[in-house]
Amino acid sequence: MLGAEVCDTILSHAKERFSFTKHLVAATLLQSDLFVQHTEQFPDAALATAVEAYPMLNKAKLRTELSLIYENHEFRACTGALTLFQFFMENNLQSTFTETVTLLKILVTTPMTTAESERCFSTLKRIKT
Repeated sequence: MLGAEVCDTILSHAKERFSFTKHLVAATLLQSDLFVQHTEQFPDAALATAVEAYPMLNKAKLRTELSLIYENHEFRACTGALTLFQFFMENNLQSTFTETVTLLKILVTTPMTTAESERCFSTLKRIKT
């Protein structure tokens, strides 16, 4: 009886913990290797998901800012959210691209799961043996 309750509790917490994946969709909005594709067809579904996940964002303004980012070749040189955020800070663009900077702050501080950590642990395990 007690074991079943413990398992149910663990399962419900795991489902709750891993049910929020909208931040992963939001991250695709600022993935520089997709900027060319986004220029041709704007990712409206990803934008809607991002605004649903983070309701403090102004959808119309964010869409305008992202359209400008996708069309500008300087932004395509940024390799990730952090380098894009640093580019905005270094060039004093945070007051111009307020919604994008807000989204970048969220994405930069939100942990993203990757296979990289699994590879590190696998390497660590080989080193120990």
